[in-house]
Amino acid sequence: MAIRVYELSKKLGLTSKELINILSSLGVEVSSHISVLPSDIVELIEEEVKNKISSKTKTDIESDTDQISDNSLNELHPNSTSSISKTLKDESADKISKHDNPQKVQSNPDKNSLVLEPVALSILAEKINKPVSEIILTLLKQGIVITKNQILPEKMVKKIADLYGINVISSSNAETKKINQKISNRISDKVSQEGTWQERNPIVVVIGHVDHGKTTLLDFIRKSRVAAKEKGGITQHLGAYEVKIPQGNMVFLDTPGHEAFSMLRVRGLKAADIAILVVAADDGVKPQTIEAINHAKSVGLPIIVAINKVDKVSPQQVDIVKQQLTKYDLIPEEWAGNTPFVAISAKLGTGIDELLEVIALQSQLMELKTNISVPARGYILESKLEKGRGPVATIISQHGTLYLGDYFFAGNTSGKINSIIDSYGKRLSQVGPSVPVQISGFSQQPNAGDIFRVITQQEYKKGPSNQQEFQSEVKAKSLYTESGINLIIKADNASSKEAILTSIDKLSSTLGQNFNIIYSGLSDVTESDVILAMDTKSYIYTFHVKTLPNAYNLINNNNVTVKHFDIIYNLLEDLEALSESLKPIQYISKKIGEGNVIKIFDIKSLGKVAGMHVRSGKFIREGKVVILRNNQKIGEGKIKSLQREKKSVKEVLTGFECALLVDGFEDWQIDDRIECYQEVPA
Repeated sequence: MAIRVYELSKKLGLTSKELINILSSLGVEVSSHISVLPSDIVELIEEEVKNKISSKTKTDIESDTDQISDNSLNELHPNSTSSISKTLKDESADKISKHDNPQKVQSNPDKNSLVLEPVALSILAEKINKPVSEIILTLLKQGIVITKNQILPEKMVKKIADLYGINVISSSNAETKKINQKISNRISDKVSQEGTWQERNPIVVVIGHVDHGKTTLLDFIRKSRVAAKEKGGITQHLGAYEVKIPQGNMVFLDTPGHEAFSMLRVRGLKAADIAILVVAADDGVKPQTIEAINHAKSVGLPIIVAINKVDKVSPQQVDIVKQQLTKYDLIPEEWAGNTPFVAISAKLGTGIDELLEVIALQSQLMELKTNISVPARGYILESKLEKGRGPVATIISQHGTLYLGDYFFAGNTSGKINSIIDSYGKRLSQVGPSVPVQISGFSQQPNAGDIFRVITQQEYKKGPSNQQEFQSEVKAKSLYTESGINLIIKADNASSKEAILTSIDKLSSTLGQNFNIIYSGLSDVTESDVILAMDTKSYIYTFHVKTLPNAYNLINNNNVTVKHFDIIYNLLEDLEALSESLKPIQYISKKIGEGNVIKIFDIKSLGKVAGMHVRSGKFIREGKVVILRNNQKIGEGKIKSLQREKKSVKEVLTGFECALLVDGFEDWQIDDRIECYQEVPA
C-alpha cells in the first residue's frame, strides 16, 4: 500500500528528516515529508531500514543521518523544500553512471537530437521513442523512483539521453536559475548571529478567494485547538492566536487579508512563514485565488493547499481543482510535485488534524530559528485606542525576548512597555518570539505593519533623530515612490490586466508622466486595496470589477479615489485627464496696460510716488510694471499701492489718472513710460 514519508517515519520510529536523509543515502528520490512512496518501494525501504536498525544502534543511525545531512543538506536554504528535491534528484542522476548502462541504441543525430531542458518523463519518453515503463524500470533498478508525470532536471535528462545514445543540444535557457528573494526579511537581516538560538513557532496566514472557507477554517481551528481561557480571564481579540498540537505550537493570523498583511507587503517585509491556500472544491480556482498565489510567491512563502468543502463533491471534482492549480506551478506530491495538498471540510472538521500536522512538518523542515539573546524585534499586527489604557497594539516578535519596562520604537511612535497581555487576558512580565501579545505604553497610535524594536534608555532619550534614522531605513525598502502618480489596478482577468498595464506604460512615455503601479490584481476592490491606497496615496482604477460593500466606508471616510471602467480607452482617457489636472500650472507675463508719468510726489513716510495717465489698457494693484526712459528699460517692480482721487483702488482703466507706489523703484522722471504686466496661465 502506498504511504507518505511522514507516515512511514512514524511506523519506523524515526523523524521525517531522518527518514528523508536515509532515503537519500539509498538513492530514493523524495521531495518532502508528504511525498507518496509506492507500495513495492515501501517494502524495499522497510526491509533496508530495518536491516540498518537491526545492525546498528540508534546512535549509529543518528551518526549516519547526521553525516548525510552534513554532506547533502547543509548547503541548502533551510526554507526551500524544492531545493532539497533538486539536490536529491541530481544525486540520483549521478548514481546512474555508477551502474552498467542498458544497451545503447544507435540513433540518427538529426532525428534523435534532444534539447537539454527540464521535461516530464512521459514527454521525454515520446521524444526518444521509448516506453515510459521501460525507463521507469531501468531507473528503479538503479534505486531511483520516478513517476510518469514527474519533471526531470536537466542533469537527469542528460544521463538518460546518454544511456540510450541520444545526442543532446544545449539550450540557451538551460542555465541554472537561482531563486532570487524579491522581498528580503529585513527584521532577520539585522539580527546578530551570536547569542542563543532556538526554534520558534511558525506564523501561518490563510489566503484564498472570498467565500471559499477561510474564516470557517480559522473558526474551527480556534474553537477546537485554542486552549480555553483562564478562569476569570477575558479572551482578547489580538488579530492572531496560538494553536497547540502534539507536534508543536503555531500562530495563525486571525483574519485573511489582514490589514498588517497589506502594510507589510508595501514595506517589503514577510508577514508569515507559511501560507495556507484555501480553494473550494465546488468552485475551483478563482481570480482572488490566483492573486493570493502570486502574492505568496512574491514574498517567498511556501504554500500548502487546503481543498475545502470535500464533503459536498466527488473525488473527480477534487482532481479537477488539483489540475487547475498545476497551471500555477502548484503540483501535488502524489503527482510528483512539491506542494502539499490536504482535503478538508472546514465545516465538519474533516482533515483539519492532517492539515495541522502537515503545517508542523513543513515548519520543521524550514528549521525556523530565533535569537532570544538580542533586543526584541518584530512588527505591529494591529492597533487601537482603548479606554483607560490609551494606544495599544498587538505585536509579534520574530527575535528576542520582550520584557515589561522595555523602551521601544515602532514606526513614527515610541514608548515604554507598561503592560503585556496574551490572548487569554493573562498579564505577563516577559514573552518570547512568535507569541502574539497586546502591549501598551505608546506615545501615539502606531500603524499596522510598522516595525517594532526594543531600544536602550539612552537611545530613547535621544528621541526623534535616532528614530528618524531607523525610519529612513524602512522607507528605503518601500515598494512605492512619492514622485509621479501612484495607481492600484484591479481587473477581471489576466489578459485585461496586462493590456491595461502595457497601455499605461505607453501613456506614461507619451505624456512624460510617471505612473507608478503600486499593485495590480484580479478581483473586486477589497478593504485591503483601500488600505493600501491610503498608505501609498494611490488612485484605484478598475476594469470590469466592482467594489465590495465592506470597502465603501473606508473609501468615503478617507477620500480614496476609486474609478470603475468597462472600456480600456475610457480608462486611459481618464488617466490622461488626471495627469493634466495634477500638472503645475505654467504662467506667462501678459502686457495689460501702458501709461506716462505726468507728476512726481515725494512723501516722507512713503517715498517717491508717480502720478500717471493711463493711455491704454488698465493698471492693477500688485501688477508687475516695467519702467522705460527713451525706449530703454531702467527699472521694474511690483505695484505696492494704487490710488485714484485719493482712494485706494484695485484697477485704473484707460483715460484716467492715478498715483502708484512701486516696490523697489523711486528714480522717477516726467514722461517716463510705464508698462503693466499680469501673470496669466500659459
